[in-house]
Amino acid sequence: MKMKKIFTLTLMMLCMVLSANAQARKTWDFTQGLSEQTKADIIADATNWTQNRTDADGNPSGWKNAVQMTGILKANGKAIPELDGLYFHEQTSKAYTAGRILLDPSSIRVGGKGGGFKFKLIGGQKITIKARSANKTATDRGFVGDDNLEYIEGPANGTCLGGDVEGSEGTYTLVWQVKETVTDSTDVIVYASPNGGLDLELIMIDEGDMPEVAESKTVAYVADAEKIEMDLAWMMMESTPGYVFTHIPATATDVTLDSLLSYDAVMIAPSVTAEHAMTAVLKSAIAFQPIVNLNADIYAAWSLGEVVATEQTGAEVAERHQTIDLFTTPSPMDVTTGIALSGELMSGVKLAGVFAADSVWATLGEGVAAIHQHTNSRNSFLGITFNETTMSVPDEGTFVALLGNALELVSATKKDIVATTAPTYKVSNGNGFTTVEIKVPNKNAIIYYTTDGTEPTEASNVYSEPLIFNEATTIKAMSTLEGYLQSKTTECAVEIAFMAATPTISLNKEATQTTITLSCASEGADIYYSYNGISKAAEAQKYTEPIVLTEEPTEIFAFAVGGQFVQSDMASEYVSINSINANTIRIDTLAHFDANQTDWYPETPAEGGTGEAKAHYYWGKNAWEYYSTEVEREEIVKGSDGQDSVVYIYKPNAEAIKVITPNTENGWILRSQGQVLTGELTSAATNIVGNGATGYYAQTAEDMIGGGPTKGKISFGGKVSGNPYTASIETTVKYAAPFDVVVYCTNGNSKNDQVMEVQVSEDGATWTQIGLLKMAPNQRYFTKTRIAYNEDGKQVYVRLAQTGGSTKAQVYDIYILNNGEYSKKYDAGTVGIEDIQNNGETVSEEVFNINGVRLNGTRSGLNIIRKQYSDGTFKTVKVVR
Repeated sequence: MKMKKIFTLTLMMLCMVLSANAQARKTWDFTQGLSEQTKADIIADATNWTQNRTDADGNPSGWKNAVQMTGILKANGKAIPELDGLYFHEQTSKAYTAGRILLDPSSIRVGGKGGGFKFKLIGGQKITIKARSANKTATDRGFVGDDNLEYIEGPANGTCLGGDVEGSEGTYTLVWQVKETVTDSTDVIVYASPNGGLDLELIMIDEGDMPEVAESKTVAYVADAEKIEMDLAWMMMESTPGYVFTHIPATATDVTLDSLLSYDAVMIAPSVTAEHAMTAVLKSAIAFQPIVNLNADIYAAWSLGEVVATEQTGAEVAERHQTIDLFTTPSPMDVTTGIALSGELMSGVKLAGVFAADSVWATLGEGVAAIHQHTNSRNSFLGITFNETTMSVPDEGTFVALLGNALELVSATKKDIVATTAPTYKVSNGNGFTTVEIKVPNKNAIIYYTTDGTEPTEASNVYSEPLIFNEATTIKAMSTLEGYLQSKTTECAVEIAFMAATPTISLNKEATQTTITLSCASEGADIYYSYNGISKAAEAQKYTEPIVLTEEPTEIFAFAVGGQFVQSDMASEYVSINSINANTIRIDTLAHFDANQTDWYPETPAEGGTGEAKAHYYWGKNAWEYYSTEVEREEIVKGSDGQDSVVYIYKPNAEAIKVITPNTENGWILRSQGQVLTGELTSAATNIVGNGATGYYAQTAEDMIGGGPTKGKISFGGKVSGNPYTASIETTVKYAAPFDVVVYCTNGNSKNDQVMEVQVSEDGATWTQIGLLKMAPNQRYFTKTRIAYNEDGKQVYVRLAQTGGSTKAQVYDIYILNNGEYSKKYDAGTVGIEDIQNNGETVSEEVFNINGVRLNGTRSGLNIIRKQYSDGTFKTVKVVR
């Protein structure tokens, strides 16, 4: 007996522990959408959530995360109820960065590779997920479980084929079971692999939560008390399963909108007249409460339409409307020949006011509505405008089906009453004036505003277009939207600013350098500059001290902004360097290594490596051994204990050398003897200064002189520990000195200690360093390095090789430039390129960057356009885009 008590107590304690630690909630059905309160919380939390969907009425309906998120998702400081108990887990650092979680009207999207969910389960429990690929053509998106889970049901490898892929099932059901070896409550994880981008409809643990038993929906039936006993709609609908009807006399004076909101829907009988007390209350309920209206005459009392007598006994339903929910759910109806409820002539309504633009689903002649819907997505109003007389001898089956479907349709749209979104402001300062745009997410909302300090009302000014002010003021605004409470009032303090003075550019030219000094007469304004005409402070370089240029002549652009000032006009000046002239400038392209997809993504990936163009591992992801097993020499070294020992030095392995040649011969190869090289051939840099932002930007404005990198880069990866760095990008032909080597390089690592050398060789075997690349201290920022090689007449190969430091130096472009035909036309007096007079029509036009590289068209920054005319002359001009 004692043993039994101990066992019972132990079992009870175990159950308590498991119930405390195991998963509590077991079903998340994302097809049910979000509550109005949840939406309001998300809208109010602009820091963490960004709108990315609207419904048919223009209301916000879908959102994506604006910041990195994991764990329990919150909005406006509160856990999102629909996701309660769901722990968002990430397998990679990119899983839930901004934009990778999407809360949509009927699903939730996991947008990042490695994004998934963590549950606390015990052996034998199951996890079921219903998901589909967010990309209809994708074949590599799915879910996998961790080592504690066994995949027991679903598509092979957990892969959810896109909807347009042959054999796709669209939405897939995937099931995992916790392994029986897991005896304690343990964290288990399901995550997206190999790629994210999946829309989930359901997550369920075991058999899910106990199903909720739907309570009968309540309907307030408003009718004349004296006619209720003869009211056909009341008689036929009162006992409808799933609904509880309550008669509210049309003469009631104690019924308010708030009391009507306690019902799931309202039905208005034909017996209600303009004289009844409930008529005004019913009008106030439009868009706030689901309503089925069976009364044609009441429209006139509401000033929302007028009754139109017709010669028809049945209403017509257009073909496009015959399959809508009203005629199919839950009771299918055949309306192909119209809807005839009696042999009597029928009356319809010519809609007016806010009803004028409604969806009309059945008509009694042109412009006469028999059935119409208002506010379809929330608290829908459905008018079935058969008057009391025409319903005297109805087709009972059709009548009951129609009214039952109508109640089902409108009651499903019941939404909590919340305030519409408060206005926000976009302020733009001009020179002595300020322009203000007032915005709300819903295009149908009306914005009211004041500028005299008073609170806005519906009698205030209606906002319709941007407001322009010449004097400081304060705007107060609120918005209204049918079916919503009035928004909060927001304020905007409007200030008037004036344009800063245009900066002055001063040049001090010495023998081998030019010093640029920028100044502005507007005290307190900051000066920003660039070499490609950037006009945004966040993308340009802030001027702090004189700039010294020694390597390249260029155009400099500057503007002033900040403090109390509006941004100034742009100043520009061509900066020449005395030591650089037509005989010394090097802007003719001898060779250009361009890490583009066309050349460097192998046509036969199996021969060149693995991966996609966005990450192609040329010989695989793993480094290989540089040394052979053959001993080259022995060395005697003395250890810390004073004893001599033998160290064997092995010969390099000639068979370890691997080479990638481009798809199209271009004079370059990729070479390695053990170090990994990866092509990131779809990665593009942005030709702006980073200023601390995350992205592929220039480290300084000087790194953009002449333009920025082209699309695509080669990344220098890892090597076997103890082996030398061996990867390089090499020319396959020699070039005659003197020339310059220009390299655009970025740092893909958090360190910037990579040692990247530009080297030359006469025989292709012995290499000499001629310079080192600048490496950006900021991860992913690019730098531009120009290195001169002045050994006149010497013919050499050129290569870029890593010789030390950490991994992830990444090379966009290598230019070899000399002084040739194009350089000979340089003339600083005509802004860099000589300008020859011409006569005749244009016969050709070429575009170059400042390095002399021919482009397919103009790019962001400074472009040189050379036109040839029919008389044989040329004209070259600069264009900033």
